[in-house]
Amino acid sequence: MELVMRSRLFAVLIGLGFIALDQWVKVQALLTLQSHSFRLGGNFAWLNIALSLNAGAFLSLGAGLAPGVKQLIFIVGVAAFVCWATWWALACWVSSPVKAAAVYFIALGGASNLIDRVFREGHVVDYLILNLGSVHTGVFNIADIAIMVGTGVLLLDELRRHRKA
Repeated sequence: MELVMRSRLFAVLIGLGFIALDQWVKVQALLTLQSHSFRLGGNFAWLNIALSLNAGAFLSLGAGLAPGVKQLIFIVGVAAFVCWATWWALACWVSSPVKAAAVYFIALGGASNLIDRVFREGHVVDYLILNLGSVHTGVFNIADIAIMVGTGVLLLDELRRHRKA
């Protein structure tokens, strides 16, 4: 089993499965949430599920940029990063598995959101809002969760490394 987990082919297949799942959920959101929204949870913590087409990046940053600038940053720039990050993660899959998996999570989330931008008129399909009392997140999707998990793992790994030193 360990040999399978360390396999680059396994990583690629899991990655393609993740992107397929994320895209399927986004299609379901587009079909279902056009005129409906849902709330799951209690009085203090709940999750709103509502459609939002995000023309910007995290928290809609850059949504107001000129179209050419947005294409350069959000399509060309993200595509270059996703290609590099995927290459690096797969190249380091065996020698540095924690960092490689974290970078791969970031690349997969970026790749799935990039598919949205290319095929959905420059927008990313978002549909989740987490609420904890009076604190509300921006609207996000499963790909964004992968990006945040990968980023969190990189930060925790770096903190752990500095504590050892």
